[in-house]
Amino acid sequence: MTNNQIRIEDIMQEIQPVDELDFERVDHRYRSVQLILTGLGYTFAAVLALLLLLTDASIWCILVECVIAVTMVVNLIIANKAWKFKGYALRDNDITYRSGLLFAKTTTIPFNRLQQVSVKQNPVSKIFSMYSVEVFNGAQGMASLTIPGLREERANQIKDILIQKLKNDD
Repeated sequence: MTNNQIRIEDIMQEIQPVDELDFERVDHRYRSVQLILTGLGYTFAAVLALLLLLTDASIWCILVECVIAVTMVVNLIIANKAWKFKGYALRDNDITYRSGLLFAKTTTIPFNRLQQVSVKQNPVSKIFSMYSVEVFNGAQGMASLTIPGLREERANQIKDILIQKLKNDD
């Protein structure tokens, strides 16, 4: 048995680093989906706080309402810009998804770890004909990677490619 040392520099010359990938961005209509979902969430919170304000007109209730309004505006601004940072890339042996404006996150799943692939919609994304591809690996019960903001044709293309990769690995 051998256990040779691995030099990171040697390996990095052989593979393309994830941060050098040419990510395909999600559809621009996904921004509208994000803005509506964010707005609905904060509107719901504001209505609940308003009901509290109607029952008790203390300064704390007014302060909570102001905090909700300010955080809603900040989150809407962030959501308006964040969709540009969402993207995916397919390579020979894996799929990578990147997201995050303030807290960047990149997830890569090797094809030999894939267990299941599905395409889904939520009610708001359905209005804009947007789909998400969910990729599951064997290590977890929930989706390991979700690529939102795709047109139906592109979502199904990605699903078909991943399913084909699953069949080839068997």
